[in-house]
Amino acid sequence: IAAFVATLKGTQLDTVCLNAGLAPSISQKTVSRTADGFEETVGVNHFGHFALMEYGVKGMLKKGGRVVITASGVHDPDSPGGKQGSLATLGELEGLETLGRSCEMINGGPY
Repeated sequence: IAAFVATLKGTQLDTVCLNAGLAPSISQKTVSRTADGFEETVGVNHFGHFALMEYGVKGMLKKGGRVVITASGVHDPDSPGGKQGSLATLGELEGLETLGRSCEMINGGPY
């Protein structure tokens, strides 16, 4: 991201659209990670947007420029895109109690 922002040096932007929408396949057996070691969905869809703005894109916006952040229905189980595999839910959070120490954090570290 930093290298990409460097290629924009001197550019003035009217609008920045943050539109990452990565979602893992329901058949994926292993966790995919970014080059920095974060779980890929969080790294691309959330940290990527933050890094893009913090590495200097926000300073390239013209006065009155806009930042547009998009989302999709893929995380909404009632939308056509959200009907993938089992429904996402927080449940009763019993997994934190019973599996807590074996859970993996988004940075790959232990819980």
